[in-house]
Formats: sequence, structure tokens, C-alpha cells
Amino acid sequence: MKIAILVFLAMFASAAPALAQEQELVLGPKFEQRFAELAKWSREYRAWEKWFEMWGNRVARNFDDQLIWERKKRPEPPDWLAAECQGYLGVDDLLAGSCHILRHWDEQPVLILQRRQMSLATSGGQADEKVVKSSFYQRVHLTALWTQSQYPAPPAYGIVGMQIGVFEAGRLTLPSLGVMLVMIPHGDGSHDWKPATTLGFGYRICDFVPPFMKKQVSLHFNIARTTVHGAQGIIPVASNLNLFGLSVSPRHR
Repeated sequence: MKIAILVFLAMFASAAPALAQEQELVLGPKFEQRFAELAKWSREYRAWEKWFEMWGNRVARNFDDQLIWERKKRPEPPDWLAAECQGYLGVDDLLAGSCHILRHWDEQPVLILQRRQMSLATSGGQADEKVVKSSFYQRVHLTALWTQSQYPAPPAYGIVGMQIGVFEAGRLTLPSLGVMLVMIPHGDGSHDWKPATTLGFGYRICDFVPPFMKKQVSLHFNIARTTVHGAQGIIPVASNLNLFGLSVSPRHR
């Protein structure tokens, strides 16, 4: 009996290293696969977080419930992450950071926007370069369909142009500085094209989604003092005219 017990113990001891080695071979590829999945998800989530910090509070649909632009979808965590995070107390590794995100999953969008507001407050309100560029582009207006604001007056039409709103308060833009191409027709059916500069103000009428576009733009009504250059002898009065017309700019957030 004693010999049988000793033989059994010897066999178990010799089989234990082989069993441990086999288990390690099974768990090794699984661990590497999960680590790769977690690293990939973490990169995708950080990229989404940067995007959401910049554009997360932007309206995705207009008042007609039409889709203005596609919102970037938040990447879902791996299915096995919740089980791995139960009871995990690490503080400075990839799994710890992922578990922190998962534990605050529902509050993450609000926390990201709050973090952005705090960063702007601590930096003295200085937005990053992308925000500055976006703010500048929103002040650029494409203008067209201008005509004389007084009657009777010599014929002159602003065909196309561009202006920049220096200061904007609510719906008002003042002053607006711009350039324009003016057409001056003659009674004999001919016409002249002359460059012009404008100085005036605008009023935002509405926001809309143009055909074949997904982003909203703003439509403005403008009145400007227009100086037509090189028009001496062509316009029977002074080259300074009062024109009114329309302009379009990117919609303000």
C-alpha cells in the first residue's frame, strides 16, 4: 500500500510540470490576442475622445430633423473587458486606464466636455489652432445678387464677391469688408465688368442645408457702400454706390 502511494505521488509530480507547460501554451496566445484587442480599442477610443472634445456639442440635425453631418461613433469596448475589470486595482497600465473608462462609460461624454471647458479656462480662454481657424472661416462670406438700394439710379449689379465680418453680435455682422465684381450695363446692350470694394453690415436671415451638401450654412442680407474702381466716364454719377444683396457663410456653432 505504501509503495502504491509513493508511485502515485511520483507520477503526479512528474506530470505537474507538463500540465503547467500545456496550460501556459493555451493561455499565452489568448493573452496576446486580448492585449492586442485592448491596445487597438484604446487607440480608437482616444482618437474618438479628441474628436468629441472638439465637436461633441455640435448639433447633428437641423430643425427639420435632416442629418447635417455624420457623428463619429464611440468605439465599443471588448466584450471580455468588464469581467477582467472586476476587482482589478491597477493604477498605471493599459488595463487600468481601460477599466477607468469602462467604469465611467455613461458619464464620459459629459466629463470630456467639462475637461475641455476647464482647459480653456486655465489657458486664459485661448482655443487651439483648429478652433481659431474654424472661427475665422465662419467670418468669410460669399456674396452675390447685389443691386442698387436707391431708385432711380444708374444700373449697376454686384455679381459675385467675398467679404469678411469683422465683428459679430447675435445676427448682426458689422462692419463687413469685401471685394466684388460689378457689372455695369449700357443702353446699347453692352456692359462693363469692374472691380469694387465694399463696406457695410449684414443681418443673418436663416440657416439651411444647400442641395448636395450635408452641412448647414447661414444666409445673410447685406447693405454696403460700394466703391467701383475704374468706372470714371462709365457711370454717369459718382463711383460710390449703395448696394444690397445676399451672402452665405458657414453656420456658427
